[in-house]
Amino acid sequence: MHPRDRPEPPAATVAICSANRCALLAETLAVLLPQVDPRRAEILVVDNGSSDDTPRLLAETAASAASGGRPPGFFRAVREARAGLSAARNRAVREARGELLAFLDDDALPQPGWLEAYFEAFRTPRVGAAGGPVEPIFDGALPAWLDARFLPYLSAWDRGPEVVPLRYNELPRGANMAFRRTTFAIYGDFFEQLGRKGASLRSCEEIEYCLRLERGGEEILYLPAAGVRHHVATQRLSVAWMEARFAAQGFSEAILDWRHAGARGLRVGLGRVARLDCNPDRDPGGDVMARCLLHTRRGYRRGALYALFWVARYQPPAAPGEAPAAILAPFEPSA
Repeated sequence: MHPRDRPEPPAATVAICSANRCALLAETLAVLLPQVDPRRAEILVVDNGSSDDTPRLLAETAASAASGGRPPGFFRAVREARAGLSAARNRAVREARGELLAFLDDDALPQPGWLEAYFEAFRTPRVGAAGGPVEPIFDGALPAWLDARFLPYLSAWDRGPEVVPLRYNELPRGANMAFRRTTFAIYGDFFEQLGRKGASLRSCEEIEYCLRLERGGEEILYLPAAGVRHHVATQRLSVAWMEARFAAQGFSEAILDWRHAGARGLRVGLGRVARLDCNPDRDPGGDVMARCLLHTRRGYRRGALYALFWVARYQPPAAPGEAPAAILAPFEPSA
């Protein structure tokens, strides 16, 4: 094909990473496809080694898009054998053709105007990242102990009706976030020692990446018009799952503190978790939040030991012999 005959790259890539969640992915695609203008954007699904019907669903969706008059390449699927959400997202970064890269979870349903809100925000050159509200859809009855304090651990997030700048540690949630694709050439990939992988509930990979952008002077925005609704599986409404989620959060935060602030960061973090209210005997039945915070404390301590031996400090990537690609502002871990 002659270069002038090749189709122009789309302005945006909507990337979905999925592993063995065919039914949820099918619902997300059914909501997403009618919203995406093929003249402006493409849809890219990274199948992270699924063994269910996901490959069939993706093949059928691609065939349907082609037969429905969508241009070649509008809907693409690639398979990433390396396990883990961060690995799958990094594959999406490499495969994306759009300058705007919007990530959507495979169980998140974009609301009308979702992608247009991102287009509008990224018209400002200094904006490097953005995220929108995440409204939970509970797939089962809520237990009596589950109150608003637990919702952030289920990805629920809402900063109100106005566009506002974001700072650590209130940064976009992975279920619904977008980046200028060129930031990955400056600040590197998602850190693959963070993020979901198999049964692991490690998190903070999107927070850690956005922190790099913040330290490099990029603007990060909250966009109320870029909303999604997000399924919360019934299994996540158990005390055992929530305790594991809090433990993984502590582990992940220790990695982030070490990666960006070294031993000083871990000292501050250990002091922070030591002050958590972890007394589960305040009432006769025990307090679920107190028990979960106890798991956070234990998880942070384990994560601190892991980080000391296995996690590299973050440095902006640079070509051999060149200065760092970005000058980072100091990072002060929360006390």
